Amino acid sequence: MMRKHAKSWLLAAALLLVAAVLAGCTATPDNTGGIQGGQGNDVPFPTRRPDTVQQSPTPTATLGAVINLPSPSSLIIEPSPGGWGSIITSPQPFATPTVSGWGGILVQSSTPNPSMSPAPTPFLLKLGSSGPEVRSVQQRLKALRYNIGTVDGDFGQATEAAVKAFQARNGLAPDGVVGTQTLNKLNSSSALPPRPTATPTPRATATPRVNTNVFLQSGSSGADVRRMQERLISLGYLLGSPTGRFDNATTAAVYAFQQRNTSYADGIAGKLTLEKLYSSSARGTSTPQGIIGTSLQRGTMDSPAVRLVQSRLKELRFYAGGVDGDFGASTEAAVKAFQQANRLSPDGKVGSETFDRLFDRDANRGGTVTPRPGQTPVPTRIPNYVNVTPNPYGQYVTLEEGHSGALVRALQQALKNQGYFDLAVDGLFGFGTTDAVKAFQRAKGLTVDGKAGQATQRILFEGNYPSGS
Repeated sequence: MMRKHAKSWLLAAALLLVAAVLAGCTATPDNTGGIQGGQGNDVPFPTRRPDTVQQSPTPTATLGAVINLPSPSSLIIEPSPGGWGSIITSPQPFATPTVSGWGGILVQSSTPNPSMSPAPTPFLLKLGSSGPEVRSVQQRLKALRYNIGTVDGDFGQATEAAVKAFQARNGLAPDGVVGTQTLNKLNSSSALPPRPTATPTPRATATPRVNTNVFLQSGSSGADVRRMQERLISLGYLLGSPTGRFDNATTAAVYAFQQRNTSYADGIAGKLTLEKLYSSSARGTSTPQGIIGTSLQRGTMDSPAVRLVQSRLKELRFYAGGVDGDFGASTEAAVKAFQQANRLSPDGKVGSETFDRLFDRDANRGGTVTPRPGQTPVPTRIPNYVNVTPNPYGQYVTLEEGHSGALVRALQQALKNQGYFDLAVDGLFGFGTTDAVKAFQRAKGLTVDGKAGQATQRILFEGNYPSGS
């Protein structure tokens, strides 16, 4: 009998022990959402130092549970002397928990996604850029003996040609654009100068007999003009074949030569200009000022002369395509529009008469740019102007389309006094002012971009040279 009672007591005690164990392995409900995916939390997740270990006084998870962690700290749930569900913080990066085995949670470290960080803005200077960065590039190219023209902070055609020459010489893609790779090479000690030539360039030629009282100028003709044109073509100031006629393109070429080689510039070739022109020290250029003695028409491909025509038509607002040297349908349409606006036969071909008018500073301009197929015309007005104030240190401030104020008014008046601007002096830098600046730059042998930078204004306001040379 006593054995039966003892067995009954032992069975009851075992049942009580099993019940107690099961009760300790069951998590109590937690409806605060403190660690449930970060949504609808009423109680913020507690902040702990990375080296602090804190144990929960009550069980927090059942066997095999997976917990989503909303905190950047890595939480590891594992059995410990404090019971199932103890929370241990770790100074590791944020981790994604996964189930492994009986109740264990394997924590896998993850690294930040590099695509989430903002990409740096690429360094890029190209045709049309301006500023101190362009000036630094020009100074470096000039130090390496590349022909960049004037160091004026304006990225013109001469600078683009110099960049292409540098890139080709130094094993880079010759695209004329200064990116990070080109800039790094340019500023490195391994940057190569231009290749030396076997013979002096340009070579001296015999100076013709020139009467000191006679000057070659617009309207002149004959053998002396033809010889002068040949020399200007060899130095890069003209394209085409000599004609013996001193036309608008020849005038612009003489002016550009003087600007680079003499202390004066008036477009008139006298004794001193011709002596310098035929000397071995005459400096050439990569930016021609005009085309003579040739004819261009649709079908001509990859031609420097076509590029010059396209650039000029673009300045006059007849052309909106790319300056690529290919005489296609859009170039032909622009030539016809120019010819009609200037009372020439609209045949779409660029001959001597069209050339002469094209490079005349008084050539009629288009009211809108000839659009590409599917494009709409560009309006001829500027909706908003920005007032520009003088530099406190007295330096010239670069003025461009869209600027206004007293500086623009002074610029317009100076252009008007020299015959380049025939509109109202209103202090608004619009399309008419851009055209006048470009005409002035072309006549003075400057980079033709329509922006009145330091070089343009210095010659405009200070470069009054005596007529004749």
